[in-house]
Amino acid sequence: MRLSPVLQRLLVLISVLSLTRAQTTPAPTTPAPTTPAPTTPAPAPTTPAPTTPAPAPTTPAPTTPAPAPTTPAPTTPAPTTPAPAPTTPAPTTPAPAPTTTAPTTVSAIAQTTGKPWTAPAIFYPFGSAAGDTEHVFYNYNGDESYVSVGISTPYTFFGRTYNQLYVHSNGLLTFNQPQPASGPNYNPTRGAEDFIAPLWGDIDDQYSTVMFSYHQYRNGSVLTRATQDINQYFPQKTFTASSVFVVTWEFGDRTSPAITLQVVLISGGGFSFFLMNYGNCAMISDQVQAGYDTINSTNFFVIPDSINGNYQNLKNTSNVNVPGRWAFLVNNAPGIFYPFGSAAGDTEYSFNIYNDESYVSVGLSTPYTFFGRTYNQLYVHSNGLLTFNQPEPTSGPNYNPTRGAEDFIAPLWSDIDDYYSGVFSYHQYRNGSVLTRATQDINQYFPQMRFNASSVFVVTWEFGDRTSPAIKFQVVLISGGGFSFFLMNYGNCAVLYEQVQAGYDTINSTKSFVIPDSINGNYQNLNNTSNIKVPGRWAFLVNNGSESVIGVQLKVASFTDLTQSGNIEILLQKIKQDLVSHGLSSQFELKLRKVKKTQP
Repeated sequence: MRLSPVLQRLLVLISVLSLTRAQTTPAPTTPAPTTPAPTTPAPAPTTPAPTTPAPAPTTPAPTTPAPAPTTPAPTTPAPTTPAPAPTTPAPTTPAPAPTTTAPTTVSAIAQTTGKPWTAPAIFYPFGSAAGDTEHVFYNYNGDESYVSVGISTPYTFFGRTYNQLYVHSNGLLTFNQPQPASGPNYNPTRGAEDFIAPLWGDIDDQYSTVMFSYHQYRNGSVLTRATQDINQYFPQKTFTASSVFVVTWEFGDRTSPAITLQVVLISGGGFSFFLMNYGNCAMISDQVQAGYDTINSTNFFVIPDSINGNYQNLKNTSNVNVPGRWAFLVNNAPGIFYPFGSAAGDTEYSFNIYNDESYVSVGLSTPYTFFGRTYNQLYVHSNGLLTFNQPEPTSGPNYNPTRGAEDFIAPLWSDIDDYYSGVFSYHQYRNGSVLTRATQDINQYFPQMRFNASSVFVVTWEFGDRTSPAIKFQVVLISGGGFSFFLMNYGNCAVLYEQVQAGYDTINSTKSFVIPDSINGNYQNLNNTSNIKVPGRWAFLVNNGSESVIGVQLKVASFTDLTQSGNIEILLQKIKQDLVSHGLSSQFELKLRKVKKTQP
C-alpha cells in the first residue's frame, strides 16, 4: 500500500520520537546494571544507618527522614515528573540509580529536578546555604593544600588552647601547625602536632573536585542542637554550648559526593568536645586513618574500622549509639579555672604513682606576702600542697591547725600521688588578660578594696587521664598594692582512700582555716562549695596593707574562768569559728582589750 508523502513523514517523525524516547528512558536504567555496587550495597548501608538507628538523630531533619542517603533519586523524580518528562520518572523511580548513573547524569538530574543530594541527618548545617566559607579545588593533583582559620572563641584541646586551626584538603584538621604529610603517619605519631583526623588519607589526589567548608557559630539553633547532643552523650555534664565550629569535606561531584565527612568543635563553660560525622565513603586506594592525636601522643585514639580495611563502613560505626557519629570530650576544666597547661605557657611536671612526695622549688618574680611574711619562692608538691618557707615531707595532712613550722596552702592535701599519676603545672603573670581577670575577681569578692592586680601565680594539679582527670584543682596567688589574696578552684574529685584536708595554716597556726567538707567525708562535693557564692571557688585575703580595727562589745556567759588568758583565747577562737560558719570571711583576728569605765 502506498502512503502519501505526508503520512510517510509523519511515520518517520513518530518512529524518531519513539526511538529517542526509548533512548532517553534507558539512559537512567542502563546504568542500573552498572550500579550494582551502589544499588545493591547502597540500600544495605543506607537503610541500616539512616533508617533504623537514625530516628533519634534524624528528628532534627524530619523533612528528609533519614532517607537522606536514599534521597538520591527515589523521591526526587516524583515531584519533578510534571516538568521534564511526565512519563520518564515512573520508570526511573523503581531504580534509585539515576543518581549513580554517572557524574554528568547526576548533575543534570539535580539541575532539572531542583533537589540536590542531601547529607545524612546527623550532619550539622554546611555549604553556602549555611553561610559557610568554601574552598573548592578542581582537577586537583596534590600539594596537600590547607587554610589557616582564626577562631573567634578559643578552643582547648587536651589542655592547650588555640585561637586558630588549619583545615587540610586531605581530611585533616590541625591546631598548632599545618601537617605537610599527604597521608597519615601511624597514630600515635608521637610527633609535634595536635590534630583531629576524621579521615586522613591522600583522598584529594583521587578526585577531580575537592571541597571543604567551615562556619563558626556563637548563637542560634546550631548551639541549641550542640547543647542537646552533648547532654545526650555525656549526661553527667550539665553543659551549655557557647561556641560551635563546623568543618565539612566533600570529595567528588557535589551533587552526590563519593566521600563526605564532618568535624564539629563544641565548647562552653571550660569544657571542649568534638564530633566526627560520616556519610558515604567510596573506595580509597591509599592508606587512611580516623581519630585524633596530641603532641607527643599523650592522648590519642584511632577508630578501628578506619585501619582494618573496613573504612567504608564508618557511617555505621559509633561510640555514642548514633550510626556515623563519634563524640569525644577533650577538655574538662570548669570555667572558674584560670588558664593552665602547656598551651597557657605553663611549666609542667609529670609524676608517676608512688613518687615519694615530690616537690619543685619555684622562684617568684614578684614577692608574695602571706600573713605578714614575704616570700620570694615557694614549693609545689605533687600531693596537693603548696608551702612557702620550707618543703613539707609528710605525705598526708597533719591535723590543721598543725601548730608547726610551715606557712602553707592546701587546696587538697592527701596522699593522692600514691593512687594516681598526674601533672602539676604553674605560670607567673606580670601583665595581660590574666591580671585583668584577677582584678575583676577580687573586686567582685572584696568590693571595698578597689584592688588592682600586679602579679598572679597559677598552679594546677591534675590526677589521672588528662582528657577527663579524676581529680583537678588549682591555686591562684594574686597580689598588688600591698594586698595579697589567693583563690582555690575545684573541679571533679574522685574517691580518695587517705585522709584529706583543704585550707591553709601558718607558722605556729596563728592563722588557720579548714574547709569543713574536706574533713567530714564530703570532699567530693568541693566543686559545689564556696565562701563567695561561686561554686567550686574559695577566696581569701591573706595580707592587708594596713590593719583595720573594729571595736565590738560582746556580753558572754561562760563556765570557764575568763580571767585566765588561755580560756580567753579558746573563747575567741570559738566566736571566730561561729562567725565564719555564718558566712563571714575568715580573714580577721579577734583580740580582747580591757576597757575601764570612769565616772564623768
